[in-house]
Amino acid sequence: GLASLVLLGAFVHGGFSAHRNLRLTARAYEAGYEQGRMYNTAYWQSSETLNYIRINLSDSRIYTNHPHLTWFWDRTAAPGKHQGLKPPPATIHKVILHIMRWTDGDGAHIVWLQNEEKPWYDYDDIDLRCLPGVETVAELSDGVVFRVTAAEPFDAERHRARKQRYLEQLIEQAGERMVRAGWEVYRTGRKLIYRKQPCAPADVQAKFVLHVTPADSKDLSSYRQRYGFDNLGFYFDRRGVRVNDECMVIAQLPAYPIRRIHIGQWIAAEDRTLWEAEFAPGR
Repeated sequence: GLASLVLLGAFVHGGFSAHRNLRLTARAYEAGYEQGRMYNTAYWQSSETLNYIRINLSDSRIYTNHPHLTWFWDRTAAPGKHQGLKPPPATIHKVILHIMRWTDGDGAHIVWLQNEEKPWYDYDDIDLRCLPGVETVAELSDGVVFRVTAAEPFDAERHRARKQRYLEQLIEQAGERMVRAGWEVYRTGRKLIYRKQPCAPADVQAKFVLHVTPADSKDLSSYRQRYGFDNLGFYFDRRGVRVNDECMVIAQLPAYPIRRIHIGQWIAAEDRTLWEAEFAPGR
């Protein structure tokens, strides 16, 4: 009898645990929390970049910083379609040479996905876009797609100058400054450009807040509709670049019409806001 009670208790405990795990899995799938480690969540299901790959790059070899993730959402792809970019200590010019050795005359595509995982690469999408022989094909809310057309010897000085010029052009194209709070913030199309000069290491430690409220709440995922806005916050090492004593951050906005944008910086450990601002696009 005692053994039966113990066995019954084990079954009941197992049943409750399984039910709880299924509930948590369903919640994670809907919300997209832990998107860096879980591939089958709503966050990635609605990804602009992954959808772009499936629709537009069906016959192209792809090199990406997340090959397992892109394969997961492109199961019908031919074997070898999704390749990983070389992580450190490979330098960026070796990355391009590596790609060109495995492509035909039409070149290959590079897909750079942006999320909040620990950055394993010592280069980013800005470094890639400033390489000669690399064309920007699509800029999406959670990634960038490039096409490699040629391989040239890497010139560090030339690359640094191209990078500086690219950042200057972003500010020139943005025109009017939208906000001046902790940082100068500009908007150009679907980009927000944050700029700070001079910029100390402490200026980039806190998380950047980016809340985007759509004109129509139906543009939000089912989970985010209960909050009324998209939470697109990020850390500097995922979206930022430092050139000399100047720091810049480039954040891509969603494609839907936007009613309001709330920005700032927040220290989670202290539950303290360093600065914040809010504006409506077009004002």
